[in-house]
Amino acid sequence: MDSTLQDIQERLAQVAHEREQERRAAHEQAMKDIASARQEEELRQAEAKTAREAADAKAEKRKAERLEAEAAQLREEAEDRRAIEQEENKKQEAADNIIKMKEEIRKRLNELEHAEEMAKKELRDLIMRGTENVDTERIMPNPLERFLQKEPS
Repeated sequence: MDSTLQDIQERLAQVAHEREQERRAAHEQAMKDIASARQEEELRQAEAKTAREAADAKAEKRKAERLEAEAAQLREEAEDRRAIEQEENKKQEAADNIIKMKEEIRKRLNELEHAEEMAKKELRDLIMRGTENVDTERIMPNPLERFLQKEPS
């Protein structure tokens, strides 16, 4: 019995040893499978990251292009506003110049009217003084009329 027990023990030890080797082999295979799965997952994540970065770069490029287009439109609108403002300024300046010219003309007319009034007053004074000194000498309204008048000599 000793021998059968020993055979059984050896057999059990051998079976346990085989089971241990199978377990180790299964464990190693599982570790290889896990490593392979991990590599595949890392590769998938790297590809996803690359795709995400490419999509982000494309989105950034579109955003930059959109912002540049908006900036260009704003610059164009600002230029249009400046041109309109310049045109309005020119019109206002022209209107101001016309007003200044009208006021200058009005001022000159007032000066001329004043000079005319002064001349009329002087003429009246001369007429009044002249009628006192000259008996019947006729004063002509137009000084040239006297020269153009034909008088016998």
